[in-house]
Parts: sequence; structure tokens; C-alpha cells
Amino acid sequence: MRKKKFSFSHTQAYLFTLSFFGLCFFSVFISPIFTGKSYSFEDATLNEYDFLTNTTEIALVKKEYNPDRQLMRLDFSLREATADSKLSNMEYEIESKYITDSSKKLKTKIIRVDDNYLVVFVKNIPEGFSVLSTTIFPKYIHPEIEVSNDLQDRSFKIYVKESDKIINNSLAIQSKDKYQKEYISFEQDLVRNEIQKKLKEIKNREIAISDLSKSISNLETDINYQTESEKLETNNQINSHKTKISQYEDEIDTLKNEVEDLKQKILLLEKKKVNF
Repeated sequence: MRKKKFSFSHTQAYLFTLSFFGLCFFSVFISPIFTGKSYSFEDATLNEYDFLTNTTEIALVKKEYNPDRQLMRLDFSLREATADSKLSNMEYEIESKYITDSSKKLKTKIIRVDDNYLVVFVKNIPEGFSVLSTTIFPKYIHPEIEVSNDLQDRSFKIYVKESDKIINNSLAIQSKDKYQKEYISFEQDLVRNEIQKKLKEIKNREIAISDLSKSISNLETDINYQTESEKLETNNQINSHKTKISQYEDEIDTLKNEVEDLKQKILLLEKKKVNF
């Protein structure tokens, strides 16, 4: 008696392949429910700017949580990469969820402190929320005045992990004036950082001038023991160094003037803060 050979039909082969990929999908995406494993979410880093649009950058600059009031505060700084700012014509929708119940959208309150600064409050976040997911959706207030609606499908998403580091037991929603003062302090800190950068630039140029001056001194000593052709080359080097020193000195003067202007800006902002 002949043994019957077993073979797959095209339909059987297709069903087998489909079942195999279905099993893989189940293993990767469904099994965490049964195994108790969870995916990791990267905690948002403060003051790290990312592009919200082609020209607008956004960064989370403050995160605080009051477990008693179940309240989260998230501050966002916005800045334009070009001189043609569209921030005054932009508004935002916020969607927040905590990972332990991602189906529930949380209530939010947006305080527009400035075109460049938003204070967002997320409400009804219980202790043990683990991770908060917050997404910002920008849109134009008057899209008809824009060349194109380049905000479609744009968003900025962050994750905030539950941590003792962000606990602020006095956190509460307060008046806009208070946040305007805080924003002015934020601006002053930005100016102070800019001053430090310029002071570092000044220091670097002073070091360069010192090195070039030492080199000139050595070259002027060596020139006494050189041939005429060597002297010509050495003099060219000395003149080149002197030109660079003069250039650095001019740059230092410019930077010092910029530092003074920035210091004046801090004082003016302080006056503005007092007026609030």
C-alpha cells in the first residue's frame, strides 16, 4: 500500500503564515498584560528644546506635583528660530492622561502668561499615577492670514514620571499676575545665562591674546639670530599675530558692551516685575 504524502495547499500555507504573525503580535503587544511587564517611558528633561513646528521650538521648563490637591503644573517656554514670529497667532490644546488609565482624559487649564510662555495645570491626578502623558496640539487663531496651515498634524508629547523630586505641597492655581512675575524671573535667568556665555567668550579671547603675545615675544627674540629671508618670514608671523590680537581686542570691547546691555536688561525687567 502506498503511503499518502502530506502537502500544504496555497490556502493552508497562507493561513499558517497569517497565524504565525498573529502569534508574534500577541507575544509582543499583549503578553505584558499577563506577565506584569511594562514599557519604559523617558522622563521629560527640563530646558531641552525641540521643534513644535518648522520654526517654533518648545521646552518643558518646570514640572511640579501636589499629591494632596491631585494637581500637576507644567510650564512650557516657546521661542522662534526666525525673526518672523507666529506665536501671537497660535493657540494650544492640551491632552493629558496617566498611564495607569490611558482611556481617561484629564482636565487641564492653560494660562497664557506670554506668547512665549505657557503655564499648564493638569487636574485630578491621584498618587500612584506612575507616568503622566501630556501632548500639546498647536493651531492658528486666524489661519486665514497665514500662507499655509503648517500646524496640521503637529504636536509635542512629553512624559512626566511620578517622583519625590517634583513634589510641591504648596502648589495651587493662582492669579495670572503671579505667573507673569515668575515669567519675568525666568527671562532674567535667560539673560544671566547669556551674560555667562559672553563672559566665557571674553575669557577665551583673553587667553588667545596672552598666547599670541608670548609667541610674538619668542619670535622677536629668535629674529636676532636669523638670516634675512628668515627674518622676513618671522616678521610676517609677528604682524599676523598682532592683527589677530587687534581683532580679539575689538571683539572683547563688543562683548563687554553687550554684557552691559544685558545687565541693563535685567534691571529693566526687575522694574517691570515690581509694576505687577
